[in-house]
Amino acid sequence: MTSDASRLPPPATRWVIPALVGYSFSVAPALTTSTALLAVLAGAAPVGITLGIGGLVDGLTSAIGQGLDTPAARECYRWVVLIVVLFLFTHVTESARTALGRALGRRVTGRLSERVMTAASEPATIAHLEDPAYLGRLERARGNGTIDMPPGEAIFGFSAKASLWVTSVGSAALLTRVTWGLGLVVFAVFVAIHSRLVRNYRIAVIETVSQTTKLRRTSYLRDVPTTPDAAREVRLFGLAAFFRDAYQSEWLVNMREVWRRRREHRLFVVVVVVSTGVTVASVFFYLGHRASTGESTVGDLALGGLAVRALLQVLRADEDDLRIGFGSKAAAEAFAFPAVEAPAGPDTVPRPAPIRPDTGLRRAPVASLSCENLRFRYGGASDEVLHGIDLDIPAGQSLAIVGLNGAGKTTLARLVAGLDAPGGGSVRVGATPIEDANRRSWQRQVVAVFQDFARYELTVRDNIAFGSLAHADDEEGLRAVARQAGLLAFIEGLPDGWDTVMSGGHTGGVGASGGEWQRIAIARALFGLRHGAQLLIMDEPAASLDARSEARLYDTFHELTAGATTIAISHRFATVRKAERVVVLDHGRIIEDGTHDDLIAADGRYAELFRLQAKRFEEAPS
Repeated sequence: MTSDASRLPPPATRWVIPALVGYSFSVAPALTTSTALLAVLAGAAPVGITLGIGGLVDGLTSAIGQGLDTPAARECYRWVVLIVVLFLFTHVTESARTALGRALGRRVTGRLSERVMTAASEPATIAHLEDPAYLGRLERARGNGTIDMPPGEAIFGFSAKASLWVTSVGSAALLTRVTWGLGLVVFAVFVAIHSRLVRNYRIAVIETVSQTTKLRRTSYLRDVPTTPDAAREVRLFGLAAFFRDAYQSEWLVNMREVWRRRREHRLFVVVVVVSTGVTVASVFFYLGHRASTGESTVGDLALGGLAVRALLQVLRADEDDLRIGFGSKAAAEAFAFPAVEAPAGPDTVPRPAPIRPDTGLRRAPVASLSCENLRFRYGGASDEVLHGIDLDIPAGQSLAIVGLNGAGKTTLARLVAGLDAPGGGSVRVGATPIEDANRRSWQRQVVAVFQDFARYELTVRDNIAFGSLAHADDEEGLRAVARQAGLLAFIEGLPDGWDTVMSGGHTGGVGASGGEWQRIAIARALFGLRHGAQLLIMDEPAASLDARSEARLYDTFHELTAGATTIAISHRFATVRKAERVVVLDHGRIIEDGTHDDLIAADGRYAELFRLQAKRFEEAPS
């Protein structure tokens, strides 16, 4: 089943920079205005310096031999002061533009990241987050790809290039001032060369990264025979010749592509150098000829020469071009995600009655659960995972779902929890079907410990309180569920107790074993159950626990969850025998339903699998 959220329109990059600039003004108007102003000033100041130097040269030709305290000399002093002031002004404005441009880029990246996160979190179901195409769009919107450039980098690169283009346009105007039309011709030639340079530069960077990835595999093939972990099998299985031949063949294929690109690049560089050299030489010859014939002044010659030198900066292809190109692609992907400000859906799912905060009692579930002709298939799959499941779960019942791998146990649990929308049939709470309008409301009443439960690199307090965040200040409740999950001694032994960050990568943080993390996940679910959740789902909750801890957990499980509706999923039949009811799934269908004793007496699939597991444990000591 492919979710609507995964069917985003393809991003259009043609007008991304104008859209990105407009977006910058909307999220940070003052910062964007300041950055734009500084980019213009930083680009205009060098033009003023060029103009000043031209004026200074003309002034010097008039002041030579007239003394230091003459009108001509004082005019030269003024030009010198202007040049020095503009020189300092250039460095100050460029430094400020760089600082503000980076800050603006971070602001834009942050806001677009929030937009993408909000849009990805808006659907109540999670199928889109398991769609490879959708996940690829998320990665590209973050700027993760061939070149890691988030959207804000395009804004920073654009501010740098805008400053350079202001200098270039101003320099072309000065060159045109010396002789009409010359600046336009030089500017057009250099822009054409620049466009091709940038294109080649981006292609070269992408291909370099691509070749690096390919050559990394080639290096791997070369190094395997000398790697200690593989050396034994390489010798035992006689694999040295295989890896040598594979290395040589792949290296040759990859390097042929590299050599071809190098030849193309060298030829292109020769063309660029010759074209640029001919253009610059022609301009200087023309300017020199005009100055020698008196058609222009020596100052015009100096001004024109400096203007041409400034225009040469147009030919530069650097990291700012990569920022604009790849950052714009990331921004286009981010803009393709809709801006979401959706209100919560109507709360139509039956809720338990409120309880007094000081009692610490659980609310009793108020409604039964039912699945009616429930069908489901994952996106892109041709076969259904569930085939018309009909199941009624009375309020407060403890249900165990068992079956072999691939039977559909976790899929059924996800549908009951409202995490997926069925392909057919319905899930009901009482008489109310779980639909998009009330899906989030129902999810707030479900707690779960899945096989791949989340491990948040936050404090242990946060990790447990997430079970009912609105009651995070319930210290007594936190301690109670930690004690129930066998976790309290571990928490009290941590460096900062409940405020210890659960990650060894943080200062003062602590790593935890798989079993300890599983206890944290169990405590989180119990905390949610304590504060009003109607349904508890335990999907292999003891997978990371040793046999003794698992037995202890299940001995107390039904006591801890008394009165709550619970669904426990397990491959280990001995751990679910205390459930009030057991359902056996096989290839997406319910094939048996009853108590443990009833199913053993029926001598069907459940009894067969139970005996096989029991026999394995009986034979283990021998």
